[in-house]
Amino acid sequence: MFINMTLRRNEGLIRTAANLHQEGKIPANTYVIDLDSLEHNVNKLSQTAQQHGMNLYYMTKQIGRSGFVGQVIEQNGIKRAVAVDIDEAFELKKTNCEIGNIGHIVQPSKTQWNEVLTYLKPEVVTLFSSERAKQLSDAAIALGKIQNVILRVIKPEDMVYPGQFGGFLLGQLDGYLDEILKLKGIRVIGITSFPVLQIKDEKDDFAFTSNIQTIQKAREIFENKGIAVTHINAPSATSCHTIPMLKEFGVTHGEPGHALTGTTPLHAYRDDLQEIPSIVYTSEISHMDEEYAYTIAGGYYPRSNMEGALFGSNGSHVLNQRTTVDLVSPDNIDYYGCLKKQDQMKVGDSVIQAFRTQIFVTRAHVAYVRNVNFHNPELVYFQRRGM
Repeated sequence: MFINMTLRRNEGLIRTAANLHQEGKIPANTYVIDLDSLEHNVNKLSQTAQQHGMNLYYMTKQIGRSGFVGQVIEQNGIKRAVAVDIDEAFELKKTNCEIGNIGHIVQPSKTQWNEVLTYLKPEVVTLFSSERAKQLSDAAIALGKIQNVILRVIKPEDMVYPGQFGGFLLGQLDGYLDEILKLKGIRVIGITSFPVLQIKDEKDDFAFTSNIQTIQKAREIFENKGIAVTHINAPSATSCHTIPMLKEFGVTHGEPGHALTGTTPLHAYRDDLQEIPSIVYTSEISHMDEEYAYTIAGGYYPRSNMEGALFGSNGSHVLNQRTTVDLVSPDNIDYYGCLKKQDQMKVGDSVIQAFRTQIFVTRAHVAYVRNVNFHNPELVYFQRRGM
């Protein structure tokens, strides 16, 4: 999906990944992230957000959710994280990363609220139900605290990804608020929905989903209840390009994830975006038959939109040898990838791909590198995945 744009905008990353693999410095099944470009992207995001008066929470699940990268991001301008689940928050907190939002997709369980309040200490908690609101409130009262919360609000026709259902129904929100506002351990300060942006069919820009209207209507209901709405969180594809779009709708908070590595869907089609593509997947040809070359896998993701791959025995060869992805099924475990066989292919060749990923649900390793566009590229951190 991103091979062409990465070749155009960050060729050195592809060359470096192949060379590190051939030198034995990284194994097959490793994502390689250009730390210099990632820092550039974070700086651009931070500066754009400041210009438009918006706050950002960084999302690390796409890039392996490590405290190492969390610290790098915080040092370059985005100071707090959004955790897709509580385990991500724990992982980031190991290196003292700051948690901005928890509960955004996966709600903490009923026995974990004390840890949320005393160890993770998020700026806000996203709530999907009045039951979770009461659990959190009770835990906060027991600790003598009041926790700021935002409510996820949806209506039936909104866009919601499978496996991410939940939230307060807009048509019943008035009644829910009557109940929630009685809880003494929480303070309702805002609203969220996801996703609020989707790439257009023409692939030339993003368009708002109906979820943004849900947020706007929910804000009216909140304010009619006397709630001072100070936090409107509208994630999906938060980037330098979309921050001004979000601001026009009164959004106060965004959550860049793929923009950190220049891999929102729009980055595959436009080379004028500020973020630079900064991640590739490195594999190796394991064996071949008459039609196909099979690659060591473990890092594929069903929604990756893989199309092409580069291959070769060194960084220079990889830049000029291309094939297509074949026989990829999301229904099976990715023990091997499959490429259309080419005459030049050899067992042991490096394979470089660039596609949409979620590293945290894979078995892949992560390597962070610097100086990829100079003569002395360096591997600076390796995140090895175990079980």
